Amino acid sequence: MPTIYVAGTDITGDYSNIPPHLKEIAAKCGLIIGEDRRNLGRFVAGADVRSAEQMFLNEHSLKREKEFLVEVSAEYENVLLISDAGTPCVADPGYDFINMAWNAGYQVVSIPGPSSITAALSVSGYFSESFYFMGFPPKENDQRKKFFDRVYNCRDTVVLLERPYVLHQLLDEVSFIDKKMSLSMNLGMPDEVTYRGTAAEILASVPEGVKAPFVLVISKKRFKED
Repeated sequence: MPTIYVAGTDITGDYSNIPPHLKEIAAKCGLIIGEDRRNLGRFVAGADVRSAEQMFLNEHSLKREKEFLVEVSAEYENVLLISDAGTPCVADPGYDFINMAWNAGYQVVSIPGPSSITAALSVSGYFSESFYFMGFPPKENDQRKKFFDRVYNCRDTVVLLERPYVLHQLLDEVSFIDKKMSLSMNLGMPDEVTYRGTAAEILASVPEGVKAPFVLVISKKRFKED
């Protein structure tokens, strides 16, 4: 199965100074997906990866075209997804492609810029045209319960942060929320991992005793709306 790398680029669209790490990733990708031919061509030139196959994903892409991209990606060991500027899948047409990739069993890995929030959103595969960053839950029990009630009632995609050593507690506390979730740990590191599913499914997958920085993304859709 391929690995889909989701890379943030300069928000100005300047590809003349692509970070070395991103160049290294691009060099091993046989397929690079961007929004339009001109900007993707500039990225490919800046990263010096002209031999890579190029395909396009933008606001005009139909569902069947995104499904085709998922099928084509299976032919490559590594695939790179970028946007014209900034992070793909955040206020960007790529999020449902990433969701399809997850559902196809592909590995999805972030190449983050300075923000773990947008990195986690970009690999979640959930709607992110708008999202609500709720930050850290309060420590006090009564305030904490009210906080999670607000998360439950929120009609946007929600992003949460929490201290690494209370990860299992957090997943248990949000298990009543009938929405899919995405937990990304160690973003941008060699051992980056993302778990997707219900809170209970993720809790069962995360090893006991693990302590790593993480971001939790909660889909806006309840199960009955999927």
